[in-house]
Amino acid sequence: MKLNKEKFLKTEFGSELHTTIRALDFYLCEKRKLSINEENKVLDNDIRVLFAEWRIYQLALKQFYCIGYHFSRTDSYYGICTDDGDWLFKEERYYGR
Repeated sequence: MKLNKEKFLKTEFGSELHTTIRALDFYLCEKRKLSINEENKVLDNDIRVLFAEWRIYQLALKQFYCIGYHFSRTDSYYGICTDDGDWLFKEERYYGR
């Protein structure tokens, strides 16, 4: 099956994948701001759940489209891409705006 990225991201599956990755990146950014305490344990659990959800999406993309996507993030962006840099989606960070 051929993946049309724009159409895929408009599906319920693609939209939920995008929401999961956005949440995962948000929680990872929040974790950097916290010290070790009880709130951090809750955040760690939320991050584990989101990574588990991402793994399901990752397996489904591999199964149905034969494409191995990976979660990628830096200080300037986050998103989903293949090893050769083909992005399913990439979100730029705009600090200070």
